[in-house]
Amino acid sequence: MSLYIAKGKRMKKILTTFLISVLTILGVSYPVHAQSDSSTFEVEEIQREDQPITNVDENGNVTFIDADAMEEEISSTPMVMANDTSSRSIDVGVVNFRTKSSANENTLYVEDSTNKQGYLNGYAASDGAFLGYNSDYSKVKFKIAGVIGWVDSNQVSIVDYNSVSSVSYYVVNSGVLYHVTTNNIYQSNYASKVMIGYNPGYLQENVPYYSYDGHYFYTSYQTMINDYRAGSYTSSVNSNDPYFNYFQYLPHRSKTAHTTSDFDNLTNSKANGKLNGLGSYFIEYQNQYGTNAALMYGVAVLESGWGTSNIAKTKNNLFGHGAVDSNPYYGANGYDTPADSILYHSKIFISEGYCDPLDYNGRYFGSHLGDKASGINVKYASDPYWGEKAASIVWQLNGTSQNDDYSRYTIGIKTKGINIEVHRDPTLSSTTLYQSGSADYYPMILLAETQGDNVSGNNIWYKIQSDPTLDASRSQIVQDQGEYDFNNFYGYINSHNMFKIIQGSNSWFHDVYTTDWF
Repeated sequence: MSLYIAKGKRMKKILTTFLISVLTILGVSYPVHAQSDSSTFEVEEIQREDQPITNVDENGNVTFIDADAMEEEISSTPMVMANDTSSRSIDVGVVNFRTKSSANENTLYVEDSTNKQGYLNGYAASDGAFLGYNSDYSKVKFKIAGVIGWVDSNQVSIVDYNSVSSVSYYVVNSGVLYHVTTNNIYQSNYASKVMIGYNPGYLQENVPYYSYDGHYFYTSYQTMINDYRAGSYTSSVNSNDPYFNYFQYLPHRSKTAHTTSDFDNLTNSKANGKLNGLGSYFIEYQNQYGTNAALMYGVAVLESGWGTSNIAKTKNNLFGHGAVDSNPYYGANGYDTPADSILYHSKIFISEGYCDPLDYNGRYFGSHLGDKASGINVKYASDPYWGEKAASIVWQLNGTSQNDDYSRYTIGIKTKGINIEVHRDPTLSSTTLYQSGSADYYPMILLAETQGDNVSGNNIWYKIQSDPTLDASRSQIVQDQGEYDFNNFYGYINSHNMFKIIQGSNSWFHDVYTTDWF
């Protein structure tokens, strides 16, 4: 396989890896640091693999937005930025992120709880919840796609809720939960309608529900804002039963039940492009590098528009690798074949990158697709709803196949703001293999239950599937090896601060800690 790589963060990793290899050969020691908990990261490193922004409908059809037309809309829309004194009297407001003159420009923010820098694109999702200003009105507090953050007030506008034509919402149609998103709050039409999962039972048919995290739902926008400002969810319709999209929170270190023909049949029904006939490669590289084939397929469909994007057709690049927001086509990597891009995505991007807590570029926030609070979406895409859009393709696959992937695995979520240590054995004295970090709504695959050291009165431990690759003795992370052993790459966590959200086929599982965790 040959590959030409656009300059940028991947080249940095190649050079870093090369330098470390040379130092190792020469016998020179070097430190390895986890960067995922650093307070900031370079803008060029996070503005990565984005192609033109995609919209997805309830049938899995992917369309690319007309950036020129949307930019013209912005130029003709009167807009008062949030740093204007006239915005300070707004109480129940909507944060408008679509204020840039170009769809290539992202909006930077700082996460409230961690002080880490993040980014999003207002052309992909324009609305967020307005939570207030700081003391000198230079920053606006908001919530969108699970993250609560602070953005410079001269980068967004605040619009009274009663003055907008559209905000994003959730709705149940025929037992299926959808997320309907807008990318222009001044128009009543919507950009995407993606499947989130099945109705959990507490949501009514055809009733709009508001949420900027996809976990807690409200029938009143103002009530939602009041709860967010109070730091609680007590007024939501499901205050004691948060919702989680299974495929959005399924870690990549899992296997699909779908077959090669399942992938190929769905692709053939949608388009004739570079993705057709490649189902076997998703399965092959899943088994070799430990990256779920269905999740990779969802990303490939979303990024390439079922294999029909310009980058896919001319560069055999199904994932938009290297296509930064400011220069999506000319910055993108090229491959000899489309299958090579699947290999590269599985081995380099996911197994050696986004699954690695010691990742050179600090991209690890959990190996699930996620959103802007946790998961691959944090740094992989400027679209804050990229993770759920990719997951919606997996729901499409699941609905067209006789093989059911839903709830195959038991998934646990750690307590918000808590850093969990993964040990080699169910004892506190055993080697710490890696740490989860403080990202909210961080999931793990729970494989088994055992007893071990007591932590806060709890001696129940869970055997979990390891995100990073390990050495043969399971004593440490081995970086850049790519290949994954599902049977031998595991660790243990105490069940304190870990809560089951999905009951999988491993029916041994039961809750052992039931205190409120949200």
